Amino acid sequence: MERYEIEAFLLLAEELHFGRAAEHLRVSTSRMSQIITKLERRIGARLFDRTSRRVALTRIGAQFHEDLRPGYGQVRRALERAMTAARGFDGPLSIGFLGAAGGQFLLEVIRAFRADHPTAEVGLREFQMNTVITGLHSQESDLVLIPRPFADPDLTVGPPLWAEERYLAVSSRHPLASRPHISQEDLADFTLLRMPENCPPVIAEDRVPSRTPGGRPIAHGRHTTTFLEALALVGADEGAFTVGAEVNLFYVRPDVTYLPITDAPPLAWGLVWRTSSETARVRAFNDQAVELSRSRRSP
Repeated sequence: MERYEIEAFLLLAEELHFGRAAEHLRVSTSRMSQIITKLERRIGARLFDRTSRRVALTRIGAQFHEDLRPGYGQVRRALERAMTAARGFDGPLSIGFLGAAGGQFLLEVIRAFRADHPTAEVGLREFQMNTVITGLHSQESDLVLIPRPFADPDLTVGPPLWAEERYLAVSSRHPLASRPHISQEDLADFTLLRMPENCPPVIAEDRVPSRTPGGRPIAHGRHTTTFLEALALVGADEGAFTVGAEVNLFYVRPDVTYLPITDAPPLAWGLVWRTSSETARVRAFNDQAVELSRSRRSP
């Protein structure tokens, strides 16, 4: 049965008047009669007794109405809830992040988002380097703020929100720790700690390259799982780790020195979300983040 046939039958069963039922359905009386006649032919029995004076349900029609109405009402309510969620802001919205700088930025976005959408339920969740991608795929968060580059066929990558200078975290005991800065060629003089084993290859190669731009091989150390673990290993002089400039604000340690890599491209950050789960509120939150990031960059 088509949806319009169900609605036509239920309306006529309630109104017991072709004209009023047709008016509710916004069709002509003759069209209403055609729909009911077609439905009766499909079922194989008359659903209504109709004369010039009255319309009444037959026994089969009454039973059909009793069976159909509750189920259709449930389907309609489910459809309405789904449509409301898709175009509106009902339901929770979970935002994931990596690192203190990302969490601080997202709290600003959430405050602005709630001001525009007071009924929105927005939660913030911290992920670790080894859980952020799986958390997004497993629907633990609706959007996640992560650094670039990033590519996944099942995920939508939003525009970059900000970029920060790239640094190398090294042990304060390392012979080169006293230098004011380094170049990408100097990476060959360090052992780089690796990203988590489940890290996407495009990110792993960006953070832990195998060779310098000039072709010098770069030694790789052990895999890390969390950012704080990586800094602890750096402090113990077990390797170096690529980081962004905001570590100078949030992760100052006496055993770790942050050296700017002067010729390296900056680390760009942005939101990522599951393409199949994109809704109006997901897009609106990303738009809010973009607007806030632009205002931050404004003079």
